[in-house]
Amino acid sequence: MNKVWLFLLISSIGVLLFINPSSVLSSMLSSSTKALNLSLSLATIYAVWMGIFAILEQTGATKILSKILSPIINFIFGKNTLSGESKRLVSMNISANILGMSSAATPLGIKAIESMGKNKTKATFPMIMLAVISCTGFQFLPNTIMGLMTTSGSKNATSIILPSIIAGLFSTVIGIALTKIIHKIQVKRGKE
Repeated sequence: MNKVWLFLLISSIGVLLFINPSSVLSSMLSSSTKALNLSLSLATIYAVWMGIFAILEQTGATKILSKILSPIINFIFGKNTLSGESKRLVSMNISANILGMSSAATPLGIKAIESMGKNKTKATFPMIMLAVISCTGFQFLPNTIMGLMTTSGSKNATSIILPSIIAGLFSTVIGIALTKIIHKIQVKRGKE
């Protein structure tokens, strides 16, 4: 992948040298400034939400959340497929995704898959289902996108909430349904 980025960098600088040689250095400097500003804006957004999630975890609210999400998790993953620790981590991952804290959800998802995968050599149905749920991206609050819109000067960053909920819900429901269908087909064929 590094070779691809290096190729893109060299070719874009080469093209810019032929089109407008005087703007090469100024373009590189302004782009790096924009990239740094974007990184700092995202770090701020992530820091706030990671802090809120850490407070929820230390106060025990995540255990309450795990109990609230338990019926949904049992329906999606199957009643007895997850251990207590796995179920807690899955509920924390799902709640972080729903709240738009994808940066907090990723490490929780990795821990959840590790807790499901002890002594396993291949991905199991709950592991695949968690990956599908994490990738389909259902969020009530798309914080990262709203933060990017705000830092880009948007006057109405919340306008993305309803379309995000609709698109995320649609893709998540389809992802869960297809994963369950494929799992049932594999069980019937005896492949699992």
